Amino acid sequence: MLDTRLERCVRRAPVMLPVEALAEVLKQPNRGDLCIGGSVDHAHRMVVLVRGNLDVLPVPTSLFEPSGDGTTPDFDDFEIIDYGQTLRFGAYEASFDAVLYEVDPDYRRRLHKQRRADDQSFAASLRRLRLQKGLSRDDFPGVSAKAIARIERGEVEKPHARTLRTIAERLGVSVDAIESY
Repeated sequence: MLDTRLERCVRRAPVMLPVEALAEVLKQPNRGDLCIGGSVDHAHRMVVLVRGNLDVLPVPTSLFEPSGDGTTPDFDDFEIIDYGQTLRFGAYEASFDAVLYEVDPDYRRRLHKQRRADDQSFAASLRRLRLQKGLSRDDFPGVSAKAIARIERGEVEKPHARTLRTIAERLGVSVDAIESY
């Protein structure tokens, strides 16, 4: 009887990063995007994770689906590795940022915003410039909003010269300058 209770307590004991790794994570500006601790709640089928900014993140165990090779998570063997970047459940590993992407809408929005800011394509430059000028996709006479959207999504590799001139004129820049935004 005592062994069973002890076993349950040990299984539910919180898992933390090693002290050296914890100290490094807490110094990072992106510490909220790293995991410093957590525990598995078998009764509620949840993994409760603690981010480096001390926010608690409940994650359903169903999020951890079998990998492509059929490896399944062993929730009785939980560890946080790679300075809070990876969750390990036995032989199964999950990237913490993939977990954040799935369960944290703010993280997802921030990531999308950063990707758009880092994108140097013509499509992204046109979108940034249009938004900077406060224009909607409907504000380009002679070019449909749908055409502007397709160009901004990168679905149109090389817009017609006339279309580009119309867009550049409405934006108040030269055609060549669009890509510099």
